[in-house]
Amino acid sequence: MPLAIVNLTAVTPDATLPGATVLLDGDRIAAVAPGLAVPDGWPSLDAAGCFAVPGFIDLHVHGGGGYSCSTNDPRELRRYAAWVAATGVTAFLAGVVAPTPAAGHAALAAVAAADADTAGGARLLGAHLEGPFLNPARHGAFPPSSLRPPDLGELRGYLAAASGALRILTLAPELPGAAALVHAALDAGVRVSMGHSDATYDQALQALDQGLRHVTHCFNAMRPFHHRDPGIIAAALADARPTVELIADGVHVAPGALRLAIAAAGPGRVCLATDAIPVAGQAGGTEFDLGAVRGRVVDGAARLSDGTLAGSVATMAGNVRRLSRELGVPLADAVRMASTTPAAALGMGDRFGRLAPGFAADLVLLDADLRPVRTFVRGRQVWRAEGGGRGAQIP
Repeated sequence: MPLAIVNLTAVTPDATLPGATVLLDGDRIAAVAPGLAVPDGWPSLDAAGCFAVPGFIDLHVHGGGGYSCSTNDPRELRRYAAWVAATGVTAFLAGVVAPTPAAGHAALAAVAAADADTAGGARLLGAHLEGPFLNPARHGAFPPSSLRPPDLGELRGYLAAASGALRILTLAPELPGAAALVHAALDAGVRVSMGHSDATYDQALQALDQGLRHVTHCFNAMRPFHHRDPGIIAAALADARPTVELIADGVHVAPGALRLAIAAAGPGRVCLATDAIPVAGQAGGTEFDLGAVRGRVVDGAARLSDGTLAGSVATMAGNVRRLSRELGVPLADAVRMASTTPAAALGMGDRFGRLAPGFAADLVLLDADLRPVRTFVRGRQVWRAEGGGRGAQIP
């Protein structure tokens, strides 16, 4: 069903257009421009005072709303997809962890089973397998006992279980045997990311030469920057090849470091991500279990008992709002980092992440405070804030 959304400010990476109309024709955007006439017979929605932005794409998330993305139940992934639409997300990768090979196989198989059937919420674009080939020296919230050396046979098992749904693999490239996994993953069409890594600057550059093109939650769980030992962070920010995840929740990365990363890499290489866990969206003080470890949400942060950050309780809309309202990042740049650049990082920049004719009709209406009020996926409204909830009818 076609729809004209009128009287809004359209935000794209190229321009901010006040007084614009967005025409949705089925699952594609037909036109975006100021002063467009509504075609005869098209229903319209007056979005006065709202910004229209391309839907947010979260490349690294483990859950939220009480739902886990690392599950053996495709129904739980569909429920998460419905929940996360309220945060402005229209597409995501399910963050999968593999404490055992069997658990990893089951979670990847669930993603493969669910990825074509999330019509009531955000699109599930596949899986992001974080580990288990991570450096124990930078394990973060992963129990060291759950990490394993690079093993080509184990990777092949994950690829088989995913049935083509594995999109990103995070590993520590400096580990012995990692290069063989990188080549196998790339041959299978999987993008490989550096993360939970103690790589030196030279090792990180070597990994980029091998074909790695992404960096998982930059600054977190990796060798810290030092001017005589710049490590993976310098390679990530100074080299033009990788895209770089940032968690802009005000906890994981200090404002000065966020500014540095954005200034160095630019909005065209920075991907905002949440790394959120199932307790995201729930009240402070909530306790949680991550496999064998236990933690609590305190002051907007998910922490283990020893204070280690264990993912986040962030949302993509919160990331965008914080950058724009607190750090002064232009809204178009913040939106680019939440939508356009993640789409490009997945090789899907020709279909997603822009308000432009021919692109997917996945968009979010934000109010003046940059909070989501309506979310559209495939040209259909899947969520609205005011008294209707998911699937509410256009008035």
